[in-house]
Amino acid sequence: MSDIYNDNTYLNNNPDWHQEDAPFKAGKILQLLSANYIMLKSLCEIGCGSGEVIVQIASKMDSNIQFTGVDISAAAIAIAKKKETNNIHFQQTDITLTTDIIPYDLLLVIDVIEHIENYFEFLDKINNKGKYTLFHIPLDMSLWSLFREKMLIESKERVGHIHNFTEDFIISILQDKGYKVIDKIYTEPLLKDGNLKRRFIHFIRNVLFSINKRFCTKTIGGYSVMILTENIGV
Repeated sequence: MSDIYNDNTYLNNNPDWHQEDAPFKAGKILQLLSANYIMLKSLCEIGCGSGEVIVQIASKMDSNIQFTGVDISAAAIAIAKKKETNNIHFQQTDITLTTDIIPYDLLLVIDVIEHIENYFEFLDKINNKGKYTLFHIPLDMSLWSLFREKMLIESKERVGHIHNFTEDFIISILQDKGYKVIDKIYTEPLLKDGNLKRRFIHFIRNVLFSINKRFCTKTIGGYSVMILTENIGV
């Protein structure tokens, strides 16, 4: 599946590489870091895409912090490179292949796991590259998606989601792979379409979420989970 990120398939389906979602994601990341008093001198985002998440985070943090973004996609890095500054740098590379690296204070793995064929191996190989890792993972598997499997197929074809997770399952995998969960929060889906049907579903989802967050994510779905972990391998 990695070919779609270098043969322009993903770029054609997502021309801005989801840059419009970056301020929202960055805000949630900063919220989780602040709540857990995580202090940084270095940060690396694996699968940084357009680099906009790093740019948004850097704008709210100390200019002495070093930010690095890596991605296997030449198209994504071409977008990100235009945003480099004295303390923000981007590189086209597969970080799982590097061996001579001093661990970053924090790794960001934002909407990446669901794209990787062998995510077990990926988790093993990045564990020693950061003191902490912050994951953002869509909870695509829900009661709603099981009744509407075309949603999962469309997600695979449009944005490359080849794995579908529930909250408990992915947390169990992370723990098996040496990631100690410190904290987690849900992130809500952003409504981008004015379609009446979508607005109605979005309204119902919000009401249900306000009543019982966990039940909502497992039934009507649409949410993601942001998980802050300490890496035992470091």
